[in-house]
Amino acid sequence: MNNDKIWFNISRKIAGEGSEEDIRLVENWLDENENNKKIYSTLLEMWNTEKLTTENQQSLFDSVRRKITVYENRPKRRFYITNLFKIAAVGFLLLALNLAFYVFREKPVPETVSWQEIVVPRGNRMKITLPDSTSIWLNNETKFRYASNFSATNRQVELSGEAYFDVHHDSENPFTVKIGKKQIKVYGTRFSVNAYPDDNFIETALISGSVVFENDSEINGKLEFKLEPGNSLYYSKTNNTISNQKIQSSFYEYWEKGMYSFKDERFENLAVKLKRIFNVEVVFEDEFLKNKTYTGTININDNIFIFMEAIRRTSVEPIEYKFNNNMIYVKLKRK
Repeated sequence: MNNDKIWFNISRKIAGEGSEEDIRLVENWLDENENNKKIYSTLLEMWNTEKLTTENQQSLFDSVRRKITVYENRPKRRFYITNLFKIAAVGFLLLALNLAFYVFREKPVPETVSWQEIVVPRGNRMKITLPDSTSIWLNNETKFRYASNFSATNRQVELSGEAYFDVHHDSENPFTVKIGKKQIKVYGTRFSVNAYPDDNFIETALISGSVVFENDSEINGKLEFKLEPGNSLYYSKTNNTISNQKIQSSFYEYWEKGMYSFKDERFENLAVKLKRIFNVEVVFEDEFLKNKTYTGTININDNIFIFMEAIRRTSVEPIEYKFNNNMIYVKLKRK
């Protein structure tokens, strides 16, 4: 039914002037849904509250007569005057009805978006496949989230940790990885992201395709940085700087075989890796040991005892270590 028609019918019914047809149409409208009943109830309450008493009606009538005395001797005009209240009443109701329409009209309920969160604990790795066929390998101590309404046209995820992506290509709907206030926009590619919140850097390495790193503050007048295949982009949180370098061959071994190769790496940095891979905490009882450097390989399938024994045997200055639950205490060996 036309909205204007139903509002007019409602006005006449509430004012007590509705025909049987008006009343029937209004009652049918009320039966349509609960929202219509709420509108009608509110309008009826407004009408009963605002309705003029007989005394007020007479006062208003006298006031109107004084303003239109020029028409006193014209009978047809008196008909206009005596019906003034009815017209005003209908006008009030129409105004109220329009107001109620906007207040009570059924609004679309916003879609509730829940998040699917995956948490990979220390010492573990996991592979997942998203609804758009994108494959992701999540590394140890990583949190990954994607919305329940993730789809081919809404491809946004959130990452805290480290992951390798094989993104389904779609040039019109880029895949976006949010890292706090920063994000990486992807156009179908294979790449990795290292974005642990405790580290002072974010690194993304690109094997194929195209990615754009979007920073939340300008660096040399730029907010976006495109990465070429075969290169990695290194963002320093400390200095707010961007640098590029070639991907090392060990990159493939790390993601394909679980082998982490390192060269002249500080023991303190290696301790962070050990914590994430083997779920152990390294405690340096001698601060000097933090800056000792090592070259070698960590196999995520190895035993932590094997790695620590290799460190002990290759150290120029003799060291010793002991385990206590998930803690490894390392110190210089005293003579």
